[in-house]
Amino acid sequence: MQKLTTLLILIVLVGCSKNNPGTEKIVEENEWLVNKDDLSGSFAMYPLGDNPEYTTVANIDLPNSERVGVMSFGDEVRVYPYPNTFATEIINDQYQSQKYAFTYCPITKSALAYTRSKTLRASGYLYKNNMVPWDEDTETLWSQMLIRGIKGNRINQRLKTLAVVETRWETIKNYFPNARVLKNIVPSSSRINTSSKTSKSNLRTTNIPDERDYVYGVLDEDDNVTIYQYDDFTSQNRYDITLRQYSYIVYGNKSHQIISAFEVDDFNNYQTLDESEFPYVLQDLNGIKYNVLGVGTNGETLEKPKYAYVAAWWAFDDFFTNFTFQE
Repeated sequence: MQKLTTLLILIVLVGCSKNNPGTEKIVEENEWLVNKDDLSGSFAMYPLGDNPEYTTVANIDLPNSERVGVMSFGDEVRVYPYPNTFATEIINDQYQSQKYAFTYCPITKSALAYTRSKTLRASGYLYKNNMVPWDEDTETLWSQMLIRGIKGNRINQRLKTLAVVETRWETIKNYFPNARVLKNIVPSSSRINTSSKTSKSNLRTTNIPDERDYVYGVLDEDDNVTIYQYDDFTSQNRYDITLRQYSYIVYGNKSHQIISAFEVDDFNNYQTLDESEFPYVLQDLNGIKYNVLGVGTNGETLEKPKYAYVAAWWAFDDFFTNFTFQE
């Protein structure tokens, strides 16, 4: 009888040990918010980008057509020429007490900025060909375009963003000559791969962008995306949209290759200015004018959407499923 009892115990233990690998596998797979088949690369972090140096607009020689990301801190405008970011892809920066990280993915052509407490670095991973930042504070891996943690302590949580307005270098030279410009251009030696995904057939409309086009997307909390193309601003410069409880004026100018959005309490309180007044684009009922970065002549700044940025259309198409286009 004792031998039989011992045999039964061994069978039970062996059975449990066979189940454990499966359980561990499930736990391991669930560490990622996203499908691991859409991941590439490895955890091999890029060099740390911090303590950036700036120079004046006059001291930078770039092609007029070079795309740049622009951030505004009241009277101070900072410009990030994308080629200058290739070596690290993430620039840890600070304005007064506000710490932030400027990020640019040269594959998906997407530039976003996030607030931070410690440093962010490009992890070496790509999710759907888009950069995956890693933050030192929580050791979370983030999807840049999802603006969401995909592995780690803050999985499925959002990062807080700061607005980045994209335009061409020519616009900066002509309208923001006092801006501070990130210097130290370092050419990229890898990861410049713009292989695109097949567009979803159920999204076809008469106004679907070409997959290589740069488009501006405004996301809501459920990842529904309103898409704007530069061609949408050929005959008009303004669209008024409401996403949930938020009202946004979306301003665009095709000739300057710029699209920006502003949160307002009432659309009727703002009129669109004539293009001759650019970079000022809106005026409120008190006569205060606001430039394309949202800065008013009285020093106040209009709020921006939480989640809005420019990227290649194929990348938006690969990341999201629910789109609204301007017809």
